[in-house]
Amino acid sequence: MRARLGVVSARVVDVGAPGETRRLVLATVNDEAEAWRLAAVLRAAGMAAVARLEDGARWEAWIRHTRPISFGERLSVCFAWSEHDRTGLSNVVELGPGGFGNGEHPATRLLIEELLGRITGGESVLDLGCGSGVLGLCALRLGASCVVATDVKEEAVEATRRNALLNGMDRQLRASLALPGESEGPFDVVVANVGRSAIVELAPRLVPLVAPDGWLAVSGISPPQCTLVAGFLRPLVEVERRTSGEWAALVLAHGASVHGEHGLPRLGIARPR
Repeated sequence: MRARLGVVSARVVDVGAPGETRRLVLATVNDEAEAWRLAAVLRAAGMAAVARLEDGARWEAWIRHTRPISFGERLSVCFAWSEHDRTGLSNVVELGPGGFGNGEHPATRLLIEELLGRITGGESVLDLGCGSGVLGLCALRLGASCVVATDVKEEAVEATRRNALLNGMDRQLRASLALPGESEGPFDVVVANVGRSAIVELAPRLVPLVAPDGWLAVSGISPPQCTLVAGFLRPLVEVERRTSGEWAALVLAHGASVHGEHGLPRLGIARPR
């Protein structure tokens, strides 16, 4: 990397190890435009390269934005290029450039919290509206066996594939623009952080993809929209509701699972929080 950067007149100023599996190379270039151009060239070559500035407020914002996000003691999400130390964090999911979502938004956090409480190991997962693949990758870190990730944006699908490779999970995660058909399912876990209108539109295709003893978690909706959204997802039954400010997440399952016939963990009477 030193030699490669030297060819383009970039000077390596530091090489660090913020995590147990990652080296971070910091280099200086002549101007901001050159930094962005060089980062794009390196990304095209498959590297998680970004450009950052060191002037005042933008530098402070960068440091805040790149801090690892921890979910209890069992899971953390962090940008691959973060300079923050993460050697003591458990089950780190690293994200490269591109895509949408890093676990910071309340709608995403709500679904990650559900994964933390419900993944028991070996599940098949559908991540609908994958963005960056963060939900599917978190599920794999927690013990799920395989993930199918879909999104309507090519950028999101490509970012998800890159992030799976970055985390050594490319054999467990398949990403595409197409929603799987019933022949590819059903799935033990379905997560959809796509908003009310998309959930309502996709409901007839989404419900059959939930296994008889599986569960569906949807987010990107507001608390007042929960009852309406749950109605479109019948015959699935609401079994959990989480809220965080203006955002909410619902967990739904087949009726038999609610009554314990399939042993679905942590299911009970729906209750607002």
